[in-house]
Amino acid sequence: MEKAFEYPVEALRVPGVRWRLYASVRGVAVLLANAIRLGLLLCCLGVTTASVAAEPARVLLLTGADPSQPAVFVQIRAIRSVLDAEMPGGAEVYLDSIDGFRFGDEDLTQEFLALMQKKYKGQRIDLIVVLGTHAADFVLQHRAKLWPGTPVLFSSVAENWMVGRTLPPEIAVMPFGTDVGKTLALARTLQPRAHRLVVVGGVTDVDTEMIDRVIRTANREPGRWTTVERWEGLGLGEMEKRLAGLGKDDVVIYTTVYRDKEGHRYFPYQLLPSMVRASHAPIYGWYSTYIEGGITAGVVYDLAENGTNTGKTAVAILRNGGKFTNVALPPMPSHCVANVAEFERFGLSVASLPADCQLVNFPPSIFREYRGTMLTLLAVVIAQALTIVALLAQRRKRRDAEAEAAARSNELARAARFAAAGELSASIAHEVGQPLGAILSNADAAELIVTSQHADVGELQEILSDVKRDALRANDVVQRLRALLQKQSIVFSPIPVDATLKDSLPLLEPEARRRAIRIDAQFAAEDLEVMGDHVQLQQVLLNLAVNAMDAMHDSAPADRVLTLVTRQVGKGVEIAVSDRGSGFRVSCPEQLFEPFYTTKPHGMGLGLSIVRSIVEAHDGRVRAALRGGGGAEIVVWLPLVEGNHHTPPEGDVSDTPAPMDGVAR
Repeated sequence: MEKAFEYPVEALRVPGVRWRLYASVRGVAVLLANAIRLGLLLCCLGVTTASVAAEPARVLLLTGADPSQPAVFVQIRAIRSVLDAEMPGGAEVYLDSIDGFRFGDEDLTQEFLALMQKKYKGQRIDLIVVLGTHAADFVLQHRAKLWPGTPVLFSSVAENWMVGRTLPPEIAVMPFGTDVGKTLALARTLQPRAHRLVVVGGVTDVDTEMIDRVIRTANREPGRWTTVERWEGLGLGEMEKRLAGLGKDDVVIYTTVYRDKEGHRYFPYQLLPSMVRASHAPIYGWYSTYIEGGITAGVVYDLAENGTNTGKTAVAILRNGGKFTNVALPPMPSHCVANVAEFERFGLSVASLPADCQLVNFPPSIFREYRGTMLTLLAVVIAQALTIVALLAQRRKRRDAEAEAAARSNELARAARFAAAGELSASIAHEVGQPLGAILSNADAAELIVTSQHADVGELQEILSDVKRDALRANDVVQRLRALLQKQSIVFSPIPVDATLKDSLPLLEPEARRRAIRIDAQFAAEDLEVMGDHVQLQQVLLNLAVNAMDAMHDSAPADRVLTLVTRQVGKGVEIAVSDRGSGFRVSCPEQLFEPFYTTKPHGMGLGLSIVRSIVEAHDGRVRAALRGGGGAEIVVWLPLVEGNHHTPPEGDVSDTPAPMDGVAR
């Protein structure tokens, strides 16, 4: 086998063999060259195809209204933004307009058709986006001449325009349903008492069709609107005059005014500022651009959002090779919007709006515009106000303290003058009068015993003992009261209330006997103790009892009863001294305790003042009141020693002394 493939050297030298070998090598070289040329050609074709694929999509925007009209402009801007953002390499967008809303009656179709033919002849258009019914009519009629086979997307085309029309398969329509009933329902909610409906519009086909839709919708509720008025094609002056004659309980629905009956052409939004200023009734509408014009409220259709949805649908169609399969066609969204400034103007309640209603156009407020600064200033003002209030309160307290100090100073000054003049003679005469009177009575009694034929030595000794006791008591009272009036410190100790007051009864008995007064003692404090001075507490009872007996000087003998009561009240003890005398005739009972104030012909006005001084020194309080059956009652309250109070059983009257008739000893 190996020998079959061997060529002898001599064979190569044969001319025929050498030629065949040369031809084979040359054929291989030609094949390699052709393969290289084919590869280069394929590379060029790939580059060219990639260049073609990278070209931006060409989109024609054809509008049926002037592109400068806000309702159209916001949609065009939104569509362009979406195409530039989401299409690879961006999009090449062409814009043309028919402006059929204002010039719909004039036959400009042939001229516009000639312009479009000349303009787009030989131009590749990947998608046509049509806004409005006038542009849709034009495309349906002339699409085969201008852009045969090009896909078309209709947007902002009214639902009623679609009735009776059959569209080719290369045309898709985005839903554009404006439900005027939602805005009417909102007006009914905000103005439940309104029964007059005014519908305002122009005279173009679009204007009159919108007026008819509103009136048909309103008539679906018989009895809701007493009056439905059609204001069609009014000039601006006449419209302002009529709007000024409306009231707050009327409802105005603004549709569109592209032309009035005088032939003036408008964009619908242009009339709104003048209408809103003139109207005395709320104006409602359903386009977002109307809110910017100042209407009160409406369930509005956001045209900018509709433009965004249209742009996204256009991108989906272009990416799908111009086919509408599996491409979503979302409806134009709507939502409630309310003008807060107009709500305040007409007194409408924001609380009546749906929860998701958007509030716009708040009245100018420095708090809204400079919230952070205003909150800081408010905090500073509040802090300053609190500081001022605190300073004023402190100033008032200081003035009250100064006034009280001045009053006390005057009181002390007057008392000091009396003390300097009589070296406390007035106080001693008043406060020592009772024990001296008792000494005098005992002396008289002793004299009678001595002069009698049968002198009783035991009784004389008892009388002398009483005289000595009264003299010591008088001396002790003088010393104690003198120390009190001189503001000297006094030693306090726990003392039993009932026991201390019972010790004072013997001092009162002679005076009560002399005046034919019965003493009714009802001591129920038992073993309760107060922190105080024994002599001063007795002096309080003596002063109050003597005043009570003086008050019953002109009373009938049967009514001369002096009542002494002690009882626990809360965490203290009340000592009540009451009489059945003439009472007092001052408008303010506190006046009774003022120094040197007296209702007695020969009184010095120190008794009750000293009582108050002693009680206040014991951290207590004293008050005066008239009794229901006649007479007066003086009540002293003193705090108990800490931990000494208790609650006696109801009806417990044990250890209560029997009434004393005051018979002389």
